[in-house]
Amino acid sequence: MYVTINNTRLFFDVYGSKLDITAKTVNEKPTLIVLHGGHGFADHTLYVEFWSQFADISQVIFLDQRGCGRSDTSEPDKWNLQQWADDLHEFCITLNISNPIIAGVSMGGHVMCEYIDKHYDYPSGLIFCNTEAMFPLDIVCKKLKNLGGDIPAKACYDFFTNPTEENFAAYAKLCIPFYAKNAYSPQELNRCIKHLEVFLHYCKQQMLNFNYLDRIDKIQCPTLLLVSSDSLHVVEAATAMAEQIEPKYLNMELFENTGAPVYKDSPEKSYQIVKQFLEHL
Repeated sequence: MYVTINNTRLFFDVYGSKLDITAKTVNEKPTLIVLHGGHGFADHTLYVEFWSQFADISQVIFLDQRGCGRSDTSEPDKWNLQQWADDLHEFCITLNISNPIIAGVSMGGHVMCEYIDKHYDYPSGLIFCNTEAMFPLDIVCKKLKNLGGDIPAKACYDFFTNPTEENFAAYAKLCIPFYAKNAYSPQELNRCIKHLEVFLHYCKQQMLNFNYLDRIDKIQCPTLLLVSSDSLHVVEAATAMAEQIEPKYLNMELFENTGAPVYKDSPEKSYQIVKQFLEHL
């Protein structure tokens, strides 16, 4: 389905009814909005298999963000965290979604940080999955060196310091296979509708510059951090986030011997933890 948000047509897909209808009652289920990562080279289709499992306890909405997947590309000056967060809030207002639960994977979590900075009192729950409030390139490269050696570590550094198509091709070939032991397959990645110029633009303009560590203390709702021990979304970055969130709102789960997203390597445990979190909101 499509909706026009801030003069741009965005694609979204819905799993599960908003209403839980029984013989005697009709109750509204909460709305879970899932924000994909990999803006420009991935879209929401990578995330449906895991997150759609929660359609029995929430209405799950997958949103292809501006410039991604089936949504319109818009203009380069709008491929940024500020616009994506504004689109998310306007999407909720337009569809009359009150107090959503928002889940963000990787770059989707970056968008969440900007969204929280502006609309911290709007969501009823937050799930950060393999993401960060600041991207520590030096620690990421060190982690990749431990996982794969000097060659992928150099490819990672070369790409993020000089995001060209050539360097991305090397990064995709040499680094992405180390994201998880059960990494996304070539078939899963190839089915995504790609706008690589969006990802390159974001990496040039914001990847090494954003820092929300001094603002995520605004969070005022239950928050789940899903963290992997062997991910390029490093534990150190997740710990830095956790230190800024008020303890009464925070639940941080560290998965040993897993990569990103955590549910590719630990699907059953991930499912149980997310399900329990959603049921207790």
